[in-house]
Amino acid sequence: MTEHVLWYRRPAETWNEALPLGNGALGAMCFGGATDALLRLNDETLWSGSPASELVAPVVTADEARDALAEARAAVADGREEDADRHVRRLQHRHAQSFLPFADLRLRIDGATADQVEDYRRELDLATATHVAAGTRAGAGLSHRTWISAPHGVLVHELESDEPIDVRVELETQLRELGRVEIDTATTLLVQAPSDVTPPHDEVDEPVVYEDDVASVRGALHARIVTDGTPVRGGRVLRATRVTVVLATATTFTGMGRMPAGTERAAARRATERVDTAIAAGLDQVRAAQLADHARLYARAELAIGVAPDPERDTAERLRDLAEDGAVDIGRDPGLAALLFHYGRYLLISSSRPGGLPATLQGIWNEDLRPDWSSNYTTNINVEMNYWGAHTANLSETEEPLLGLIEALADSGAETARRLYDAPGWVAHHNTDAWGYTQPVGDGVHDAAWAFWPMAGFWLCRHLAERDAFGVADEAERRRAFRLLRGATAFALAWMTQAESGARGTALSTSPENTFRTRDGGSAAVAESATLDIVLLRAHLDEFLRLAHHLGHEDDPLVAQAQDARAGLPEIPIEDGSIAEWPGGREAVDPHHRHLSPLVFAYPGTEALTPELGAAASLFLDLREDESTGWSLAWKIALRARLGQPDRVADLLALVFRDMSIDRGDQSGGLYDNLLAAHPPFQIDGNLGYVAGLAECLVHSHGDAITLLPSWPVPLGAGSMRGLVARPGVEIDLAWDDTGAVTSARARARVASAHAAHTFRAGEREIEATLDDAWSVLIGE
Repeated sequence: MTEHVLWYRRPAETWNEALPLGNGALGAMCFGGATDALLRLNDETLWSGSPASELVAPVVTADEARDALAEARAAVADGREEDADRHVRRLQHRHAQSFLPFADLRLRIDGATADQVEDYRRELDLATATHVAAGTRAGAGLSHRTWISAPHGVLVHELESDEPIDVRVELETQLRELGRVEIDTATTLLVQAPSDVTPPHDEVDEPVVYEDDVASVRGALHARIVTDGTPVRGGRVLRATRVTVVLATATTFTGMGRMPAGTERAAARRATERVDTAIAAGLDQVRAAQLADHARLYARAELAIGVAPDPERDTAERLRDLAEDGAVDIGRDPGLAALLFHYGRYLLISSSRPGGLPATLQGIWNEDLRPDWSSNYTTNINVEMNYWGAHTANLSETEEPLLGLIEALADSGAETARRLYDAPGWVAHHNTDAWGYTQPVGDGVHDAAWAFWPMAGFWLCRHLAERDAFGVADEAERRRAFRLLRGATAFALAWMTQAESGARGTALSTSPENTFRTRDGGSAAVAESATLDIVLLRAHLDEFLRLAHHLGHEDDPLVAQAQDARAGLPEIPIEDGSIAEWPGGREAVDPHHRHLSPLVFAYPGTEALTPELGAAASLFLDLREDESTGWSLAWKIALRARLGQPDRVADLLALVFRDMSIDRGDQSGGLYDNLLAAHPPFQIDGNLGYVAGLAECLVHSHGDAITLLPSWPVPLGAGSMRGLVARPGVEIDLAWDDTGAVTSARARARVASAHAAHTFRAGEREIEATLDDAWSVLIGE
């Protein structure tokens, strides 16, 4: 059974019940009130601050950084790790900036209340990217339909009533309002973003700051009413049976890492032009273009499992029905697992498109002026996890904005590498924003466990390697990737240590965001050569050397240095049968920590798993235990799938599908009523990571063969999948029975570089096939 619709029998009362729409640039959370329709709007370019935010005093000087690093290194060498923590805090700047809400759009029906509405239903159709809320009032039909067009850059909200109604269309904003212009049926709202927003985990007297003499984003929202009623000044419409609002936003944002430019009035002209163009084209044509554009991406892949759901049970009720005596069993309704897979693909399409910005911690949806963790980019796993499933789920182009962010970090990170580390190349730390912020954050007071981590560039560069591995990159992109990899490599060679034996490592190192016991019974974060450092450096140097060879850059002097450094890196450390998070028998303060950093080599990495390495990774997961936050559960699913452990995947699915209307604490994930994943609070990486994890259950393509259905959990039963993509760019359709045995499979080369002979494995079967653009049957007829 294919499932593509979320539906509910009452309007949303909270953000975690509302339903998301987006075209990659403009986002809306739809609350679905039939008599009072609320849409909370976001524009991907509406951020606090600017690139100048990274220069706001106090900035750590090169001399201060040199002293702090020397003291920290001496402390680690002496076994005084807590002192090392204290010294690296001296490198901390302030904070990265925040992704902000733009405005609220409301349509209120005069004299009508929610309790007058009967036969109510709201739904989000993932296949058409359409939100509908409908019911009857005094026997007359009343419906709202909302969609956002990527081709035309507009949101369209259509209200229809069987009987004439009076409607008020209202716009409100939490931002500084610079002006509002109302002419006939149009309203233009002019806004200014703050020059600085302090994240809520820091207490300051003035957390939201507006400064007229400091550069910040300005923007405009233009809304036009099209109606068969009588428009009245102030957004009112009388005696209407149709009220359509066509809306667009624009800002002075000019690109990642670049200063805003222009005025709010120039932005208003651009927003107005989009609305004018859409209305002139005819909304039926705009709708047709929106449907075709969305289907071009969404319809490429589909998972079918389970039976038709009970039509009397809405999505929230189905989620609660999974639990019996407190235990969740996805086998009671496996169709929800397919729906969540489709939802994740939908969310990625909606929040990340070529030419735009990457999906933030909340995708493209945020309602708070001071959002948790600034709703920006956390680079020690979260922004990367957003894109783990992009290639396998047949959405490679949605990852392109991440490349733009990496370039912005490489540009701004060169100054940070020079000033803080006296190093060439570029560096980035655990937190960044649309401006390419690269310094350690924390104001000198935050925990080094998360604030000190100069390894972000190496993890981000893994995405460049994967694009090539999936056949997405062309020669121009490979040259672009080499430039970025080379800069990160230059920093790596300066940052790495070298013993007299030639062994390489890192002298100051953390394992995000965990700490270890010190010899005196305390705790610390900073040590030497945490396993994540070694894993990332091994993979990074391997890819740099591979790409240098491919592009003919063997005579680059950095290549010989990288070869020498790679030869000196140790193997992944195994202690007491498990992967060691830090070498030397260090004990984690929290042995069940949500981060699984030492296992990056297994997933999202593609290192060959020897029996010893696979067993050590499995034991590490056993010791971590299953319980965790939403995104960590998704990572554990992907890891268990890579290890070929479908029963353990099933155990984790029981935690993913927990109902988060129940308070489970701040380290236990699940799903809110709208199926958004809970850290808690909501973080989109849990949804997008789930796509990657389920895809890993369906296909492996890390080594010399493509393995079909290696880790499918039995409770999900029989099913079929079409449109999955394996390295090096092979598209696969397959079906299986309720024992997990493949019953049919076919494949084709999705890209020219995949035109070759390939080996496929399905259970005990091994099939050889030479692929081209046409489909080749592997199993079945």
